[in-house]
Amino acid sequence: MSEGRSSKVRHQTIIELLSTQGQVYVQDLAKQFDVAQETIRRDLSKLESQKLLKKVHGGAVNIQSKFERNFSERAQAAVDEKKAIAVKAASLIKPGDTLFIDFGTTTFEFSQRVKLIDNITVITNSPLLANTLQENPTIETILIGGQFNAALNACLGGIALKNITEFFADYAVIGAGAIHHLHGVMDQHVDEAAIAQKMMENSDKLMVLADSTKTNKHAINVVTGWENIDYLITTCKEFKLTDNKKRSKTKIIVAELT
Repeated sequence: MSEGRSSKVRHQTIIELLSTQGQVYVQDLAKQFDVAQETIRRDLSKLESQKLLKKVHGGAVNIQSKFERNFSERAQAAVDEKKAIAVKAASLIKPGDTLFIDFGTTTFEFSQRVKLIDNITVITNSPLLANTLQENPTIETILIGGQFNAALNACLGGIALKNITEFFADYAVIGAGAIHHLHGVMDQHVDEAAIAQKMMENSDKLMVLADSTKTNKHAINVVTGWENIDYLITTCKEFKLTDNKKRSKTKIIVAELT
């Protein structure tokens, strides 16, 4: 096998490894192909010049953003439930309403439904949601600025929090990292939790969207307790059936799968 042919095989294999693993290491690749580490470094440099990967110390990472990989994987989880929740939640929104919407796979499904409602105003920290909503020219979309997190496709941090305080909405519509039967809405990401809290503080009502994979779970951050949740749209019938004084304020709506 010629060197040219060998390099093509290595390049193809490296791209395949990156698509499944997200990252490769020079030392491991050198052992796998039985070549010098300098040969692998040249391979990575060439692939980077073709914009097929990004070199990092000791190896390379997938040129595809972490957000694209993570979002695709998360979006496939409980997809039918998320669609059912989105339909039920959107049925509560009427023309003239103003909404905060944070970013998540379920709120993304919600944006796909709510974009069919004319003459609403949506304030979001997600460029992806803003782009989706702009498909309806009657919707006024306000994009919150701040430090952009590519992995989450959202603007976070102090600037975003300050921007949110400049607005007031009828609803804050948020996703949930977890729904705990005692503690309420929880999230694993501190900055995401802060955004949801600020949106909630500047809204008349709080609507939480959570499929069954999020219920009866817990995470590191408490976003808000049950006393602040006006609506929980879920596919988990257990919350509807279980008596809990902490949830006395919350209207729990179970979205049925079709």
